[in-house]
Amino acid sequence: MDQHVDRTVVSADGTVIAVSDVGTGPALVVVAGAFDHHGTPFPTGHAGALSGRYRVITYDRRGRGASGDTEPWAIEREVEDLAAVVADVEGPVTALGVCVGAGVVLHGLAAGVPIDAAVLYEPPYRATVDPHADDVVFADILDEHVAAGRRAQAVRAFLAHVLGLPMGQITALRLKGALWRSLVVDAHVLSRDVRMLNLLAVPDRVAAAIGVPVLVAAGGTGLEWMRQAARAVVEAVPGSEYTELPGQGHVPDPEAIGQVLDRVTARAAARG
Repeated sequence: MDQHVDRTVVSADGTVIAVSDVGTGPALVVVAGAFDHHGTPFPTGHAGALSGRYRVITYDRRGRGASGDTEPWAIEREVEDLAAVVADVEGPVTALGVCVGAGVVLHGLAAGVPIDAAVLYEPPYRATVDPHADDVVFADILDEHVAAGRRAQAVRAFLAHVLGLPMGQITALRLKGALWRSLVVDAHVLSRDVRMLNLLAVPDRVAAAIGVPVLVAAGGTGLEWMRQAARAVVEAVPGSEYTELPGQGHVPDPEAIGQVLDRVTARAAARG
């Protein structure tokens, strides 16, 4: 059985970032979504499933899970966190960014974090030229909810507005007590994710600065606007490509995403 290692790295501003490391093989740094951190289903399950062929490194983004937090928050601090995680890994690194994590990876690549190749899965941008007016103020609205103690309302708004979940699904989540409580715990960082996502508009200037191979993927059975967003990212990132994973939704099966990662890492190794 592969050994699971938990450790910490220190970001440029002194914030302690919690890191988990499992498996052997090419290094894969996974940056997951808004509600994902150590112990939640996606990073834990996918790390275990991919650990037979990758050394999978996951980390808790600042303000989440076991990682520290330092004010004021800024996109640049999240980029420095990713850089600290990558610097702690020897050899070439492939990155997998999922949902909001794809936005983190995009900014990291543009800033020159030494990542050899990246897969971005369903970054939840909107395939429009400019953010709508309500998107501009949406992050502030989430902050106001949290400041007023309306953490559950902030989570509901984020799930509906950013991830496009219908109200019926959100209500069903609320009925799952432990799961809903775990989402509410992270309410205070959701406004950051809206800002990380450039207020939901594809960050064209950031994307244009990327000079490493990027594959943007979306699920074939997921939401159509997610597929449109993925194609819009491809249009913005020079030399990138789009692929669709048949039968996959917003949370891809490890084997399906693993096949895409295999293709990307093989190409990166061939370029050598």
